[in-house]
Amino acid sequence: MTVKKTAKTATKNSNNDKGNTSKIAEDISDSRVKRMLRWSFWFMLKMTVLIIFILFLYSIYLDGKVRDKFEGQRWQVPVQVFGAIEDYTLGSELTLTNLQLALTANRYKKVTEVQRPGEFALSKSRAIVYRRAFDFGSGMEVAAKVTIDIAKGKVKALYIDNEQVYQVRLEPLLIDRILPESKEDRVLVTLQAVPTKLLDTLLLIEDREFYFHHGVSPLGILRALYQNIMAGRTVQGGSTLTQQLVKNMFLTRDKTLWRKANEAIMALILEYRYSKDQLLEAYINEVYLGQHYANGIYGFGLAAEFYFGKSIQSLNSEQMAMIIGQVKGPSYYDPWRFPERTIKRRDLVLRLMYQQEIISQREFENAIESPLSIRKKRRVQQQKFPAYLQLVKAELSRHLSEYQQQSGVRVFTGFSINQQLALQSSIDEKLPTLEQESGSELQVAMVVSDFKSGVVRALVGGKEAGYAGFNRALHAKRPIGSLIKPAVYLAALERYQRFNLATLIEDKAITLSNEDGQAWRPKNYDGKYRGEVHLIDALVSSLNVPTVNLGMQLGLDNIAQAIHLLGYQDDIVTRPSMLLGSLNMSPMEINQLYIPIANEGVAEKSHAIERIVSARGETLWQFQALEQQIISTQAAYLLDFALNKVTTSGTARSLSWRLKDKSLAGKTGTTNDLRDSWFVGYDNDLLVTSWIGRDDNKPTKLTGSSGALVLFAEFMRKNGAVSRRDNVPASVELVRFDNKSGRAVMQDCDNSQLLPAVTTGLIYETECEYAPTKNKKKSWLEKLFGN
Repeated sequence: MTVKKTAKTATKNSNNDKGNTSKIAEDISDSRVKRMLRWSFWFMLKMTVLIIFILFLYSIYLDGKVRDKFEGQRWQVPVQVFGAIEDYTLGSELTLTNLQLALTANRYKKVTEVQRPGEFALSKSRAIVYRRAFDFGSGMEVAAKVTIDIAKGKVKALYIDNEQVYQVRLEPLLIDRILPESKEDRVLVTLQAVPTKLLDTLLLIEDREFYFHHGVSPLGILRALYQNIMAGRTVQGGSTLTQQLVKNMFLTRDKTLWRKANEAIMALILEYRYSKDQLLEAYINEVYLGQHYANGIYGFGLAAEFYFGKSIQSLNSEQMAMIIGQVKGPSYYDPWRFPERTIKRRDLVLRLMYQQEIISQREFENAIESPLSIRKKRRVQQQKFPAYLQLVKAELSRHLSEYQQQSGVRVFTGFSINQQLALQSSIDEKLPTLEQESGSELQVAMVVSDFKSGVVRALVGGKEAGYAGFNRALHAKRPIGSLIKPAVYLAALERYQRFNLATLIEDKAITLSNEDGQAWRPKNYDGKYRGEVHLIDALVSSLNVPTVNLGMQLGLDNIAQAIHLLGYQDDIVTRPSMLLGSLNMSPMEINQLYIPIANEGVAEKSHAIERIVSARGETLWQFQALEQQIISTQAAYLLDFALNKVTTSGTARSLSWRLKDKSLAGKTGTTNDLRDSWFVGYDNDLLVTSWIGRDDNKPTKLTGSSGALVLFAEFMRKNGAVSRRDNVPASVELVRFDNKSGRAVMQDCDNSQLLPAVTTGLIYETECEYAPTKNKKKSWLEKLFGN
């Protein structure tokens, strides 16, 4: 009994020990699991915190990256170079022909009934222009219907949206865009300038919830996933418009998870930092919409011009639908390569526009039946004016750095499309005939400027229109011949106590020494000597010997000072031959020289650029007028009087029949062996410098009057010459001079002539050599001065 009990007890104790051991093992295991769980929890918590911290730091980095680009210079944007802003006021000179020419060049479409921006209609005396929205540099001006009534070549009445006004202005011609190094071409547009219909359709197609999400749309992603699964292929993207903006502006197109993560974070940052309108405007200007050979087409502004040759405000419904359809894939829906695909995509967009009541049923039916109205060829055939643009670029580099030029600046110039086309047309029509007369191939350069403001209106650097090579107007420095003579005579006329228009100058053979010590014997063009000639006759007939005598009498240094005073910048080697134009100048330099002569003695700086405006509308640079009286009004008037006589009875007298009943002024110039043919002329508004010559510097067989003058006359005929109006200074009066003595006389002598003169300190002779003739009719000069 005792043994059995002991055995049972032992067995029981053994079982208890096993239970205890198992329980202990379970407790140990539970403890380890708990410790592991606690460790894992804290580890995950720490890792989560670390990841959040790293994500926070990375978000700060991305935020800086986003802000740096979005608030700084977002894009390297081309410099947009515009022509002159056309201002019209009551009484302005204007013809319907010139207005139509300017509108057509600016891509306005002539229609019978004006309905949308970019259209115009004409009647016999009225023009109706639907002016596009445009920022003239002081904020965006909305599109408006402008009515201009014209009578007898002048503006009679002006209306904006049927309200009578005193002044209207039309947006200038876009001459060209100067591309940055990135070769990315854009036309920046503000959100206000984008048609509401285009914005509504874009949001409908690309991101309906744009104004309600915060950069990433989970519902949009799920909806796109469902559509793609049902279609068995990718038919819809889940990216919001903000995500698309991030992808285009900040990231590559690699399809990786890392890129998608960056895209989502940066989209959230953009939505936090900026308004929806700011993001939508950036997208409008950033989205990639096609390829023009090596240059990408970015933004709707440029896409409108690229596909249709229109501004974004001028697009119709089907054109808007086609461009919006390009967002999905510009290469796949290339309208030139795959027109059927493009039409199918366009019609889908149009159908959605109709369903959402963006367009009416009638608009939808008309639009869906219309063909693609794209340009015929992919290559943009813009009308280029490279010679003028070279002048703009040279000036632009002096006013802005290269970095500033990539920030979307707009450059407003004085370029006149009408005058440029008239200039090129004159060359095309007249130069072939001149080449036949010359028996050789000729080159040409011409500069047209408004001498009152100094702004260059048109410029040709060679006979081939659109040639972007060597610009002879700016860089071809040739001997200027007799064009220098007005500077010599100006120096004399400023000394009115010694010289006047009737002063006698010797015209006899002379011998001088040139810079090499060799004898120099100047001769008149006709080889004759007249003994003595009046100062005005020497200039009008462009006589060489009297000019040299006058210049030597005045002193070469004084002549050099007069040339510098007129605006010539380079150093001058003072030698007698300079009196007959041995100086080398470009047509542009000559044009500058004559501005104060044409402008009643007031100097202005010759220039192309009037104003430079930033992308934000701030004026970065503006031309400041000199308005400096560098020539006395008396001397300026007397010189102008003589240059007017050059065109009526002097070397340029053919203008009297080429441009009948027009009062002009000018000076011919011909260099040795007829190598260069020059003419500088002006009417009441424009100064024109013309040069004809050969690149190999061989003779042309043309004088200034038989060559360059012909081009001047043809341009003036096409442009419409405006006769000069004389402003006689108070100290200048009409005086009678004895022809033999050159002295002022009190009586009306037969052998005398009436000439304007400065009367201050003028000494009169008491008698004249020949008795006066009775009942003599008054000349036009006497009528002008009221004598």
